[in-house]
Amino acid sequence: MKTAKKKEGWKFFIGIFVGMGIIVILLLASMLSSFSSPFTSKIAIIKIRGTIASGHSLLAETVTPDDTLPLIQKAEEDSSIKAVMFDIDSPGGSVVASREIAYAVAEMKKPTLCWMGDVAASGAYWIASSCDYIMADPLTLTGSVGVTASYLEFSKLFEKYGITYEQITSGESKDMGSPFRNLTTGERGKLEYIVNETFTYFIADVTSRRNLTQEQIDTIKTGDIFLGKDAIALGLIDATGTLSDAREKAKSLANDKNANFVSLQKSGLNIFELLGMLG
Repeated sequence: MKTAKKKEGWKFFIGIFVGMGIIVILLLASMLSSFSSPFTSKIAIIKIRGTIASGHSLLAETVTPDDTLPLIQKAEEDSSIKAVMFDIDSPGGSVVASREIAYAVAEMKKPTLCWMGDVAASGAYWIASSCDYIMADPLTLTGSVGVTASYLEFSKLFEKYGITYEQITSGESKDMGSPFRNLTTGERGKLEYIVNETFTYFIADVTSRRNLTQEQIDTIKTGDIFLGKDAIALGLIDATGTLSDAREKAKSLANDKNANFVSLQKSGLNIFELLGMLG
């Protein structure tokens, strides 16, 4: 009986050691598969998804410079990455955040390609225009090259119900844009100046990077949106095709038909960022 118990005990411990060995082997295999070998050509995929903003929101999917710029830097520093493909599906968003990401893309030394999904408009197109090559589905919504500023105004409603608005400010324009009073002529002119100056930067970057003609500029500066199939003639994109076509083009830019695609992911939010969003 004692011998039988000893054999069962040994079998139990051997099973544990074998199980641990298998786990170690799987972990090593996972580490080796993600190891960036200088002899293996790669194409990095960086996704631009949701509204472009300076900070995160719990109410909507967002992409920020803090998320994206480290991925761009990582792609630039990794010698095994030969090209970078930006997978964009975004309606745009913050002017400053869009411009910051767009400039980082424009300064990249490695070949860059943009694939535009359902929509790549406004600030998202600003980013796309910084790539060396742009491809979209024929039905992708793009363009919206322009800037907007808007606010709600209830002063007429207040008049109807005999409600008055009183505000004490340190300067006459401190409450500019308040929904409880209309803009003065001077304030409207100030906002128009800000919008027009911002648009000047936007259209200048797009014109320069896409080498647009004056006729093309006159068409897109209206802020209109276009389908991918019509965006080629306007100089907004280089070609239409599928995502697979975009991947093949990326391999061509990388000068390696056997290059592997690797997705660079943004890091998750930490507890302090979540608390900040809730606050």
